[in-house]
Amino acid sequence: MFVNSANEEEKRRQNPWCLAYDRDMVKRVYDVLNSFLVASHSCNTTKILTCSSLCKFRPPRRLLVSDDTRKSVDEQTTNEPDSPTFNEDEIQNPIVISYDTMDYDSNTITVREGKKLMVSCVFDSDQQIHKSDLLWKQANGNNIDGESNPSLFSVVLHEKGSRHLKTSLHFSSVHPRDSGPYTCTGRTAGGENFEKTVKIVILPPIEWKNNDTVKGALLGEPITVDCGVKSQAGKEPLIQMTSGTGEPLDEEIWTIAGNEATIGSVSKEHANLIVSCITIENYQEANKDEFPVVDRKDVKIEVYTLPEFDSEESIQYTVIDNHVRTAIVYCNVTDSFPIARHYTFYHEGEEIQMNEKYNTFVNAGISQGAHLRIYNVNQNDLGTYKCEANNGKAKADHIIHLKEANAPAEPKVTLVKANKHSIIWKVESIDQEPDLPVTAVEIRHLRAGTAEASGVADDEISDAYWKSHAIFSQKHINNDGIYEIHGLRHGHEYVWRFRQINEAGFGDSVVLRAKTYDDHDLELMDSSSLTSFPLALLTLSFVRLFF
Repeated sequence: MFVNSANEEEKRRQNPWCLAYDRDMVKRVYDVLNSFLVASHSCNTTKILTCSSLCKFRPPRRLLVSDDTRKSVDEQTTNEPDSPTFNEDEIQNPIVISYDTMDYDSNTITVREGKKLMVSCVFDSDQQIHKSDLLWKQANGNNIDGESNPSLFSVVLHEKGSRHLKTSLHFSSVHPRDSGPYTCTGRTAGGENFEKTVKIVILPPIEWKNNDTVKGALLGEPITVDCGVKSQAGKEPLIQMTSGTGEPLDEEIWTIAGNEATIGSVSKEHANLIVSCITIENYQEANKDEFPVVDRKDVKIEVYTLPEFDSEESIQYTVIDNHVRTAIVYCNVTDSFPIARHYTFYHEGEEIQMNEKYNTFVNAGISQGAHLRIYNVNQNDLGTYKCEANNGKAKADHIIHLKEANAPAEPKVTLVKANKHSIIWKVESIDQEPDLPVTAVEIRHLRAGTAEASGVADDEISDAYWKSHAIFSQKHINNDGIYEIHGLRHGHEYVWRFRQINEAGFGDSVVLRAKTYDDHDLELMDSSSLTSFPLALLTLSFVRLFF
């Protein structure tokens, strides 16, 4: 379809202002439409493309492409600088008006009603010109400034790269009243005056039968994309449906009937497919030939799924004893689209209301899920819980059986080595047959002075005091039971608390004291007398156990 004779190539080489990107854009649009345009329109398509190879559009041989269509085409082509084409008698005029879909032969911009519009005017010369002397004017001669009208205004700045002065004409939303000529004028410091006029033509807005740009359906359900357009004055537009890359729709996936494309049963593989609805309508200005106008709407496919869990039911545990404990009921979602953000918990069939005993925490990030915190858990809180996860499109349930289990036994703790800024501990479990395996060791420490400020013995310090004043560290269980705690001050004594944790909760704690070395201690360590001390004596020098 693309005609490019040797004679036209020669003309093109002689025209240094040729807009190659306009030619490529037209070629790609027509390639997408294949030969559909030739078969359905009386205009001479060959002449259109021949003219575009010279980077010129002349009525009726011109093509209007909507902003959305041009954006899509530009994403598939190499970006070229926006430079208009001049006739030879215009070369001396330094004012350059440009817009993506502007017809540079007639200096006409055609745009649909309701769209935003920005037209650039660059003073493409090294002559001195003040920014107040580069202006946009309406047909009545009134200046368009940056303050008087919020829907129509101009902004003056320096063009990136060339640093030439540039004024941009902005329409926040074009309407039929905005049709007409607009003139860009410039006056140099030497008194020379230049101007150039552009005509803006406003077309009625395109009315799609369905304005949705996203279509979704639950997994396994059908989905239909409607590319139909409401015809105006009895004119039936030409409609073509393609993939987001401009290829024909895959007939193994889509069933096409008229202007609708349907998938009978959507699967996860269909998520994020794009259907491009392309329309061509003929428009005619007064006393002029018709010209085609291309519009495009992209529709993205979304596939909604039920919230999914690792299993339908799970067993979780808690410890019930004389401690004030918090039980946590987990409801982890492995997959859901959209993300599940609403969770409801039930206990023995009754919906749980949030109060001082119950609270729900939701995670709607990469990891989805929620958990229910039960404060001061007791025997009445055991039993069956149901978690209902809702993603706004569908909901699913997960059953949790909360059971009682024993806490881990008190650990055996040994000081392995005290350093200047760290202490190495060995923590071992003495329970040979625990209800549940130990998964972590909780280690807290605070300075001896802080512990003494509590006013009670070390082993009587409350859990709340430990949480508010101590440094907390939770270590996963390792095979050798060795844990090194860093960040300590040299020559300082610390109070330590150790306790083991399993799925149900924490066990009884061991509280003891240990001191880091200072420089004097290190000197003694280097002496031969100290190196003969057994580990037990070293431990007794720095540790007090509390029972």
